[in-house]
Amino acid sequence: MNEAKGFTLLEILVALAITAIVLTSTYGVFASLSSAKEELEGDGEIYHQARVLFDRMGREIRSTYFRPTARDTLFRGGEGDILGQDYLELTTTITSPTLPRASGISQVRYEIRLNPDDREAPPILVRMEESLLPGVNAEGMEHRLAAGISRFGVRFFDGLEWRDEWNATEGGGLPQMVELFLEMEAAGRPLTFLTAIEIPRIEP
Repeated sequence: MNEAKGFTLLEILVALAITAIVLTSTYGVFASLSSAKEELEGDGEIYHQARVLFDRMGREIRSTYFRPTARDTLFRGGEGDILGQDYLELTTTITSPTLPRASGISQVRYEIRLNPDDREAPPILVRMEESLLPGVNAEGMEHRLAAGISRFGVRFFDGLEWRDEWNATEGGGLPQMVELFLEMEAAGRPLTFLTAIEIPRIEP
């Protein structure tokens, strides 16, 4: 007569230990994949934001309107007075549809400011716009474009070298290209973005 055989206590403990190791490893893999997925999604949002910012600024820079003899037209940039960050200011034929009269020429300025809602948070990129159309008596508009920007930089190419400062009203005219630099915070680590925009030559 055969006796029924069962598992010994040692065999059960070994099986439980192996099962625990397998489950822990599986959980670790899924946790790593979930963390990587969240990081990629966060980075994707920041890449999209940078692309939108560069596209908007690029269209305005390519549509720069500056004439030495035209009153109020300008193109300048470099280190500003706020946080030691750069700024960019220009007159452009690209105007926001929310202006009282969304056509003609606008004066636009980009600069970095402290976040008024949280002084400990990374700064924000601000865009200010004012219509230069005759007869338009309206205050300029100001928009917060993006938060979490730790650095905004501009440089200007004069055909021979890159310069950190530019002022077209001082007789230098417009640069050939403008370089834009953004450093944005992503989960405590910086992501940097760089692009160069050519200003079309307008024949007199």
